[in-house]
Amino acid sequence: MERKNFVLIAIIILLLFIILSGIILYIFVLNKPEELGLKEITIDKEIVLYDFGSSFVNNVKDSKKITKVTVKLDVNLKLVELLDNRKSEIIDRINLIMRGKAEKDLVGVEGQLKIKAEIREAIKKILSTDKKIEVYIEELIVQ
Repeated sequence: MERKNFVLIAIIILLLFIILSGIILYIFVLNKPEELGLKEITIDKEIVLYDFGSSFVNNVKDSKKITKVTVKLDVNLKLVELLDNRKSEIIDRINLIMRGKAEKDLVGVEGQLKIKAEIREAIKKILSTDKKIEVYIEELIVQ
């Protein structure tokens, strides 16, 4: 009788061990949670970030303050040579745009969006292109 009890207890412990191992295996190995909202990112190798090399520092219109703006462009690789050739003209145009801004024009997100749009249109006009040009204002300081 003792032997039957011992075998029965051993079988019960073995079954509990197998069930517990199965639960642990399922939780940690087989039940991989789906990654929420992660999508594969593709990089367009034809788009490059164009840097003018320095910031634009200008006086604010009708004020004793100055602005410092760092502008970068996302452009098609084919436009880089054209940008390099017309760089002085583009820098001049950005400086003219910034010098024409009063303090109220530089305030808030709306001001920054308007500046970006003006710079984008000016560059498209100088380059005579309809290709996508994205303007990034990395830094905008009014002091």
